[in-house]
Amino acid sequence: MNEKIVKLPEAVINQIAAGEVVENPASIVKELIENSLDAGSSRISIEIVSGGQQLIRIEDDGCGMSAGDALLCLERHATSKIRSIDDLQTLSTMGFRGEALAAISSVSHFEIKTSNGIGTRILAEGGKVITVEPCARNRGTTIEVRSLFYNVPARKKFQKSPSSNAAQVSRVVETIALAHPEVIFSLNGRSFSSTDTKGRVEEILGPHEHEVSAKGITGFVAAPNKAMATRMAQYVFINRRPIFSPLISKAVKLGFGTRISEHMYPRFVLFLEISPDSVDVNVHPQKKEARFKDEGKIFNLVQRAVESAFAPMPTFSEPVSFSEPTSYSFEETFPTLPFKALDVELDLGFQDRLLTVVGSYLLLEKDGLIFVDLRAAHARVLFESLKHKKGASQALIWPLEIALARGEEEKAEKLNELGIECRVLKRTLVVDALPSFLDATHFPDFFASWKVEKKIEKIATRFCRSVKKRFSMEEASVLWRQLQKCQDQTYDPLGNPIWVKVKEEEIWSLFASKN
Repeated sequence: MNEKIVKLPEAVINQIAAGEVVENPASIVKELIENSLDAGSSRISIEIVSGGQQLIRIEDDGCGMSAGDALLCLERHATSKIRSIDDLQTLSTMGFRGEALAAISSVSHFEIKTSNGIGTRILAEGGKVITVEPCARNRGTTIEVRSLFYNVPARKKFQKSPSSNAAQVSRVVETIALAHPEVIFSLNGRSFSSTDTKGRVEEILGPHEHEVSAKGITGFVAAPNKAMATRMAQYVFINRRPIFSPLISKAVKLGFGTRISEHMYPRFVLFLEISPDSVDVNVHPQKKEARFKDEGKIFNLVQRAVESAFAPMPTFSEPVSFSEPTSYSFEETFPTLPFKALDVELDLGFQDRLLTVVGSYLLLEKDGLIFVDLRAAHARVLFESLKHKKGASQALIWPLEIALARGEEEKAEKLNELGIECRVLKRTLVVDALPSFLDATHFPDFFASWKVEKKIEKIATRFCRSVKKRFSMEEASVLWRQLQKCQDQTYDPLGNPIWVKVKEEEIWSLFASKN
């Protein structure tokens, strides 16, 4: 009787296992770097040829292995990381399954040179050990992987181009290097050598202006105006292990609030330190994802940490004052201001905080110079007023009439949703009342912006940048007070900074003597 079920040969078993661990050159680089980190390396050098399909070489200065351990590491389920099932709950190392080297060697020409004081060289092909011999090497390990998938034509056929594979390898190295500033990395001669986290982030990804710091959460987020259309610039680490987490990505975006638009994604690098028994990083064969015991708690912690990262508006021990008369009638003084002023009392007894208004910029003094972009401030004030419908509508003495183009009638009626009381008569928009933050003089400009843009953050920004090029001292004072009442006082609706600060030492350096 012919048996239908047979036990697979060891070579086939190894290649099946390789399919779970070894997807492409990048997955090999990841596994080998993690082994180097677990070995206590302070320097890790990576070299690839043809995107890693022809050659992957990784060299470290870690603890190295004995000849016996080097041989054993090429067998499946041989590991130095665990001894019992209980160890799975408290793992802090990167790798533990004991499958990576066995899987990699089964689909390549594989060489390992390692030394814990005594050097050993091992050659393997297709998972079979060919040579074991002594060698000269300083303490550490060098692994070379050549001719990847040479014995698995189907896998080799569907590999991506060398350039695509090289890009994936680069991202893997950069990601791991972000989490380990204490280790110097190099990839084909490109070095990551900064030894502090902020320096390493800027070395690899460029400036990330806002620091995140909370219990168990550290990291950096980039300015809102650097948001991207994809999540490619989002890096999450759980106990320094890179993880893909839609949960944390969403929490960070909520932490940004209205600083970025709905369809954009913030750039960030976050490090979470979580007890190993509160997170499961083994839900994916390559440990790319994580599952948290208390997702709601993690979500709220991340969101609040990001919210706190955005610097508040500069505060002054005494009110900012303006060297103008001691009282103003805003209705009389600001006939051209494209919004109605709030009732503001100006304290004019303190003279050294305000410098001047230059065009559309307000200059303040606070341990240096603060430059306030008044048009950006106006856009923030208008955006929040539109979004939250601040202020009751005020009837106009004479209704405004604006001619509509064909097809604009239905859209124009939606202005009522913004607190603008209007109606359409034939092809004319009749405005009967406006919210307190808009005035009749500039409403046609607002309507023009509203017709072009669909989102209120873009409407507010376009309008404010089009109607006002220069501000008087009085107008600047009103905007400053209004901005202080906004939920977000740092960025305009499109994520551009409202104010920037130049520290005293930066100013001094501009005039420092070269002699």
